[in-house]
Amino acid sequence: MPKPSSGIYKITNLKNGKIYVGQSQNIYKRREQHFVALRRGSHENHEMQKDYAADWRYFRWDPIEFCPLSKLNEREHFWIQELNSMAPHGYNLDWVPYARKTKAELQKRRRVKHYHKTR
Repeated sequence: MPKPSSGIYKITNLKNGKIYVGQSQNIYKRREQHFVALRRGSHENHEMQKDYAADWRYFRWDPIEFCPLSKLNEREHFWIQELNSMAPHGYNLDWVPYARKTKAELQKRRRVKHYHKTR
């Protein structure tokens, strides 16, 4: 049986205690994306990038909870509040519910793009 992968995770700076809380359909893949960007110096969160560049050894990633896709926004918001991870206390800059695209919406978008390319 495959392990669950959709859920909420955190990245903690053990040196200053700041936390980033995030959600993903696949938290393991998202972990890799975060740390690749941090190692390259191209992470979208400039404060976390600056701290990582100063001393990467203090950064730790942990899953917080696994949940179905339909609960990701609700649970991420809960954990951002629970862990007080909004700036300046943490690395979360804002919180906006993530709008997932359905397969039908993504297929429609691809068809429209393809249509415009062929004209």
